[in-house]
Amino acid sequence: MRTLIILLLAAALAVGGYLTKPSEEAQRANADKVLAERRGGFDVGDLIGDVLGGGRDERKFEDLMVATRYTVRSGDEVVLECLGLYAQYLCSQPAAK
Repeated sequence: MRTLIILLLAAALAVGGYLTKPSEEAQRANADKVLAERRGGFDVGDLIGDVLGGGRDERKFEDLMVATRYTVRSGDEVVLECLGLYAQYLCSQPAAK
């Protein structure tokens, strides 16, 4: 009986995670917000550079069934990595090696 209850709870958590995972647009908006906060707010120079340079960063969205991952790279370096689960976000910069 305990096993059945645990399996039902795990299934409920998985379904809840699947139904509330953030979309690519939501992840992009959150990553832009986090990057702007780390830069110290809005910078006109960055905006002009992005428009003229065509955007220097590469962005990748991955759907992990019950969660999503959004990675921002600049060249070979990972600038920001965000995980989304249950309509919440956890963004971090990888440690320098």
